[in-house]
Amino acid sequence: MRRWGLALALLLSLGVNVGILATLAVRRAVPPPERPRPEEPWRMPPAAEEEMPPKVVRLADRLGLEGEQRRRFVRLQGRFFVETMRLRTEHSEIFRELRRELSAPEPDRQRIEELTRASARIHLGLQQAMAKNVIATREILDPEQERLFLDIIDRLPAPGLDGPPQRPRRPLWQRRRP
Repeated sequence: MRRWGLALALLLSLGVNVGILATLAVRRAVPPPERPRPEEPWRMPPAAEEEMPPKVVRLADRLGLEGEQRRRFVRLQGRFFVETMRLRTEHSEIFRELRRELSAPEPDRQRIEELTRASARIHLGLQQAMAKNVIATREILDPEQERLFLDIIDRLPAPGLDGPPQRPRRPLWQRRRP
């Protein structure tokens, strides 16, 4: 009786494995149908726009940017993203080193001072990059797009603060008060 149970279990296992392999073979044999993409002459070439962070492309869509204005905006935001990502990564590394030094059995006061100065320089670099980016972006946008962009920027949390902004958020579609 025990042998029949083992043989039955092996047959069931074999059936499941064959089913899985057949499913994989069918999926690979039949390519998914290609959906035609509508022509959008105002978009960047797919390769260039796909390399950008999705948030940058969505922001360009949200602002209704087209043509050369869109290309300039996406290029500018892409450079800003790369620069600030580098600075943020460097800032995180310095912060980890600072925590290690502070939690060491005998902290090195001079090293702690160097790390805090480096952290301050990087934070200043992030602030300067943000200011340059906002000014350069405002030069690209028309007044309505600029208003919407500034409203979005206004909602960003302050650097270094993980919590929500201190004041209540209003919906993006509401106009700013003059």
